[in-house]
Parts: sequence; structure tokens; C-alpha cells
Amino acid sequence: LNIKWVQELASECNPIVRAAFVHQIGQYPANYLISLDEVSKDDRTYAWLWGRAPLGECVEQHDPFVCKRHLSMLAAMALDQGIIAARVVEGLFTHQTFYEFLCDDLIGFFI
Repeated sequence: LNIKWVQELASECNPIVRAAFVHQIGQYPANYLISLDEVSKDDRTYAWLWGRAPLGECVEQHDPFVCKRHLSMLAAMALDQGIIAARVVEGLFTHQTFYEFLCDDLIGFFI
């Protein structure tokens, strides 16, 4: 994904399709909807993604190259209760760690 592609997708949004989605999802109560979000952090997180340079010159970027801990967090949020489950792992989430989050943390919340 890049910014240009995301902006192009946003400009092509069809209001009829969006209204159909809102109508379809509106049949469920708010407490049935859960949002999941993943975030990662390492020492390079706050490095600039885009640089600026005078016309005709290349951008030079000097960021730290580190091989330290990389942390990832996955959180589930319900509209009526806030964050209901969260898990932090060292490294990236894999299929297995995501599945464990769903089974142990998220489904365990409802049992």
C-alpha cells in the first residue's frame, strides 16, 4: 500500500455501495460489532516515510539501523465496552498467534 493508491481508492468510493453496506450492517446491535486493530513498534517507528529535496535532487535519509526488540499489539474493541481484549507479542503476529488471541482472549471474554 502507498498513499497514492489509498487516495485513489478513497476517491472511487461509491455512495450507493456504502449505503447498502450501512443498511446491511445496521441490522446488528452495536454490542455485536467488534473491531480488531494491530500496531507494531520498534526503534524505526518514528522515521519519516517521505522525504523532501530540491527539484532534481535525491532525498537522503539517515535513520538508525537497529536489530532490537520488535513488539506487536493486537486489541479488540467493542463499541459499548471499549477495549475487551489485548495481546502483545515480541515479533510479528503469525496465523497461530492470531488464532490463539481469538480463541484464548477474545472468545474467552464472552464465555
